[in-house]
Amino acid sequence: MPSSVPSTPPGTPPSVRRPLLAGAAGNFVEWFDFGVYGFQATVIATAFFPGHDPTAGLLATFGIFAVAFFIRPVGAVVLGRLGDRVGRRATLSLVVLMMSGSTALVGVLPTHASVGTLAPVLLLVLRLVQGFSAGGEYSGASAFVVEYAPRERRGLYASVLSISTNAASLCGLGLAALLTQALGDTAMQSWGWRIPFLLALPLGLVGLYLRLRVDDTPEFLALRRDAEVESAPLKATWHGQRRAIGVVFGVVTFNAVAFYVLGSYWPTYLTSVVGLPRTTALWSSAATYLVLIALVPVFGHLSDRYGRRPLMTYAAGGLTLLAVPAFLLSSVGGFWPAFAGQLLFVSVAGATGPVVTVLLVEMFPTHIRYTASSIGYNLSYLVFGGTAPYVATFLISHTGSKLSPAVYITVIALVSLLVIRFCLPETAPRAVKPAAESADSGAVTVS
Repeated sequence: MPSSVPSTPPGTPPSVRRPLLAGAAGNFVEWFDFGVYGFQATVIATAFFPGHDPTAGLLATFGIFAVAFFIRPVGAVVLGRLGDRVGRRATLSLVVLMMSGSTALVGVLPTHASVGTLAPVLLLVLRLVQGFSAGGEYSGASAFVVEYAPRERRGLYASVLSISTNAASLCGLGLAALLTQALGDTAMQSWGWRIPFLLALPLGLVGLYLRLRVDDTPEFLALRRDAEVESAPLKATWHGQRRAIGVVFGVVTFNAVAFYVLGSYWPTYLTSVVGLPRTTALWSSAATYLVLIALVPVFGHLSDRYGRRPLMTYAAGGLTLLAVPAFLLSSVGGFWPAFAGQLLFVSVAGATGPVVTVLLVEMFPTHIRYTASSIGYNLSYLVFGGTAPYVATFLISHTGSKLSPAVYITVIALVSLLVIRFCLPETAPRAVKPAAESADSGAVTVS
């Protein structure tokens, strides 16, 4: 499995390298912890929702997965406001501590066999804590990383954050595959599923240590030095950024669906619908993430050179055309068709990661950036990201069509494509005219 701390872009100044690594490493911890639940959905369904109907148990498992997203906008408001008032570093340090603590507690929960219905209730409570924490992570980490980056290379530097997110998914999948192969299905369902959750605590302490060792971003420190820190970021966001938040919501929508279908649902699809062995499904997904990690910096660099809109148009248009063929290919059976289908999927969806990261920064002014970007980002993930595995499972169970999740993705991608075409401004420094830029750190007005 890859290192939890991805390499920084070539030529990164030493003064920037440590903050980039701190942001990426903390982000890795956050999404490894949050994603472990989805990687082990079929095992958790057996432990917490036993019964005669495997589909019902899986739906209940993905239902709790989705409920955690309902608290994410609350976390976005509370933690975003904190990030704009006291700083990115302090808020992100709190976030990683909350996530790792709640995730580790999942690893010591009693199962349904021990305490009955209390088990899923406790699981739900901890997932809500995870969701609250996640509401303040990605947007804050995006601001932290990109505010350190040179303006002309923001897309490339933002890829470090996207790489860490995908590396977290890869490590989670790889760990689940290794444990399943080493322990066997019986031991995994009995006690082995707890190991990835328990690893969250030491990983969280490492992430906390790295984040506390760096200064806050130059842009936030400049606000503090000039006494321009926003005292009411939520109010300022509401009065000045509603349209921009709506655009971010529409653009992030297909990124949210693609991310959680690939990471949290596709392994389950290959196991429960296609009929592949669990280890085969996990290794196929892990191999896909290796390719995705290699593609991310390429997409980030291309967004710097050609602009954010062309890359997002490519991704949304590509998913509209290729989602159904990708699922068709994966449903043939066997490792190589499964891998080929996922590879086709990420060849277009992979462009969304680094571009969304930098858009969250460039769409909003510095003094309310954490709050505004967190709200738009997490509302989209609430409505479409967290529900994606549940919707996919529901559609198959009610339509009987293996391709129904792909049709759903196609529709979502088409809607996002229209938003990109008619509403998304170009924000890349090389592509946007200087007159269109505000004086506030490159934020572009959405008219």
